[in-house]
Amino acid sequence: MAGTTVPAQMYDHELNPVKGWPSPYALDKSAEIASGVLGILAGMCISLDAGSGKWKRGCLNGEMPCFAFQNQGDFDVASDVGNISGGNLTGLVATGGYELETTEYTGSGFTVQIPLTAENTPGGNQGKLKATTIGGTDMIVGICNRGPVVNEFGKNMIRFWPVYLPKR
Repeated sequence: MAGTTVPAQMYDHELNPVKGWPSPYALDKSAEIASGVLGILAGMCISLDAGSGKWKRGCLNGEMPCFAFQNQGDFDVASDVGNISGGNLTGLVATGGYELETTEYTGSGFTVQIPLTAENTPGGNQGKLKATTIGGTDMIVGICNRGPVVNEFGKNMIRFWPVYLPKR
């Protein structure tokens, strides 16, 4: 029986823990993906839907930001035909002591100490990180500590420390 899932290359979309994970003290969460949610990529900002307790893309003010560790279509998340694995996606919780790298960001202005927020407008960029300012209308989900660099696979990445700072 032929499979139906075509996974991306493992380096196309990445969340790389530089420091702080894995650890027996690390904060992570494993949950199902909410019905109708498509396109979660490793490195995107995600949060739990208040109604279902399942993952959705983006993070509205007050919700706990997490960062997708896997892609929605990876075999350990979405089972292929005849496979018994999958069903849950893991997210690293923003209050954990990590330094992370992600390929999932949009826009420009990623310099050291720039606050990051999650794009929440529905569409292709929903859940990607973008530069913002403290004191504005955005919830802060991270602080950039290294602007875009090209990794060993030729992919652009930013490095950041996750934080949880809801807007007031």
